[in-house]
Amino acid sequence: MRDTPEMVQFLTTCPKILGLLEGFYRTMPAHPPLDVVVVEPSVLPDPQRRLLVHDNDMTSTLTGHHREKIVLRVLQQTSANGSLSRHIVLESAVSREPVEYGASSIGLDILDDRVRSDVIEGKKPLGGILNEHGVAYSNCPGAFFKVRSNDLMNRLFGLDESNWLYGRCNCLTDSIGRAIAEVVEILPPHAET
Repeated sequence: MRDTPEMVQFLTTCPKILGLLEGFYRTMPAHPPLDVVVVEPSVLPDPQRRLLVHDNDMTSTLTGHHREKIVLRVLQQTSANGSLSRHIVLESAVSREPVEYGASSIGLDILDDRVRSDVIEGKKPLGGILNEHGVAYSNCPGAFFKVRSNDLMNRLFGLDESNWLYGRCNCLTDSIGRAIAEVVEILPPHAET
């Protein structure tokens, strides 16, 4: 990936996008800590680097890597001002292994009725829905980070103890540059197939 002005700007907005997780954490009885360090893509271990450092959508990338269809599990969601915010886990459809944890804010107002309906239904990942409907969009991953897994992440990923997990902040834009979604994507430590 090349260093573009958009990427430089996105590096400064990653804390805002990571705030999506904090927003959901604040609603929980025991507020999980979020210990995050922005890192250069070159320090990410494989296979996490291959799964995160690209301009493709994560749904297709994870489907190819795990050789299974990817499904969405919504942990929490809120809707306000034409935006749908979700706290989510992506799972492999057959083995039901968690393959990604994160949060997103999706601009419903710019989606057509069929796409919006599928998004609201909450059964498929956003990238899969956009691809299925032939929506032209771009991914603009910016900051990459490592995050210390908290009790919630440990429970979701089946971890016995805290680990450094790797992730990225991503933005999906339509063909005229409007933000379809802002997303934080965190992979499990056992990202191998």
